[in-house]
Amino acid sequence: MIEIDTKYNWPKIGNEKAIAFLSSVLDNSSPASTYIFNGRGNLGKSTIALAFARNLQNLEKVKVEEEENETLNPDLHILERGPEEKSISIEAVREFIKTLSLGSFLNSYKIGIIKEASYLSEEAKSALLKTLEEPRSKVIMILLVDDISDLPATIISRAQVLYFEPVSSEIVYDYLIDNYGANRSQAKDLANLCLGRPLEAIAYLENPEKYKNYLGKAELWLDFCLAKNVNNRLEILDNLFKDKTWSKEARDSAESLIFLGEGLARDLMLLVLDQANLMQHLALSDKLITLKTNFNNSDEAIIQALNWLKLLAQAREYLEGSVNPRLVLEQVAINY
Repeated sequence: MIEIDTKYNWPKIGNEKAIAFLSSVLDNSSPASTYIFNGRGNLGKSTIALAFARNLQNLEKVKVEEEENETLNPDLHILERGPEEKSISIEAVREFIKTLSLGSFLNSYKIGIIKEASYLSEEAKSALLKTLEEPRSKVIMILLVDDISDLPATIISRAQVLYFEPVSSEIVYDYLIDNYGANRSQAKDLANLCLGRPLEAIAYLENPEKYKNYLGKAELWLDFCLAKNVNNRLEILDNLFKDKTWSKEARDSAESLIFLGEGLARDLMLLVLDQANLMQHLALSDKLITLKTNFNNSDEAIIQALNWLKLLAQAREYLEGSVNPRLVLEQVAINY
């Protein structure tokens, strides 16, 4: 494991390579004008971006408090999609750039963080590129993306790219036991469930009701898989997803259900292949075994799991194409 310089304030688990690199930047007082933090959701990109901003500004003899008070930092600005917006508009980017161009309140670095930068509109990307081509002194931009290929090469070439990777389940397991007093069974379940995202495991450990609700949804998905006909699946879907709007909340909820369904399909394959210890949903082993016995043989179970994954991947494409979320999930129910 990479040793982390403790003189800076960083999260205590995960992203060691990125943190070590950013610590060297702080040591040398040599930040780039633009960074891209690349990696799937919930790996801590936003947390590290905020910590980097705080550490960098503290180097300037400015005391910046912990992240719960980041909104009180006048030299830190965050841009993200609005609740009902499909993209980040050019108008929002222009206002963001204008704000960053103003003088520093703290006589320090001005730092702009763009969350979900993959959702910048094409016009917004062009406007941002013009700013990156002529960087201002002591202004730093950090773009957070799940997939760097969503950004144009012209933007990527002007940025320092940091790749964020999942944390091994063994490290998460030890961390939950050593730092949170979790019992071994609980730590094992959560370490596998979080898929390398320790903050998610901690959130479930600290909020048992949230964990219980998640497992309840997962059990309903397995009931969905075991249902004998379309009508039964649609009835279960009513319990899983009632929202029929086009809102961002509906899209996010549908996407999380698709992600959950993909995890359960992978668990079924791991169970069939005698790799049950690697399953994401260890707490639902008994119900997954019931699902496995629903097939005539291992080959049939594997083929069905692959078909489910293909169907869910198609559902994700429809969701990204702005099809009504409820309709997307109904099509999954019809074709499962």
